[in-house]
Amino acid sequence: MKKTTLLMLLLTMLGFSNTSLALNDLEAEELADLTAVFVYLKNECGYKDLPNAQIKRAIVYFAQQNRWDLSNYNNFNMKALGEDSYRDLSGIAIPTSNKCKYLARDSLNLLAYAN
Repeated sequence: MKKTTLLMLLLTMLGFSNTSLALNDLEAEELADLTAVFVYLKNECGYKDLPNAQIKRAIVYFAQQNRWDLSNYNNFNMKALGEDSYRDLSGIAIPTSNKCKYLARDSLNLLAYAN
C-alpha cells in the first residue's frame, strides 16, 4: 500500500453502535473497511485527488456519528486491518468500473458531511 494511503488508515461502511465505550474489534474492522474503500477509490477509480485530510475527517465523522470512542484506536493494528480490507475489496469478482460506481455512490457523500 502506498505511503500516503497508510496515513488514512482509520475506517468502515456498515455497522452502528449506540455505546460510547472504547472501540471494539468489530468497529475497528469497520473503520478499516471504510478506509480501504477510500484508498480503493483513490488507487483504482480515478479519485486520486481526494485530500487525505478530508478522508480522515470523514472517517472520524463516521465514528462520531456511531458514537464510537476512538481513545483506544492506536491499540489496533489498523495498517494490517486496512490492508486486509483492501485485499478483500480488490478480490470482489465484479468489473472494476461497476465496483467503483457502487463504492463512490455509497461513500463519497460522507465527505460532504464531514466538512
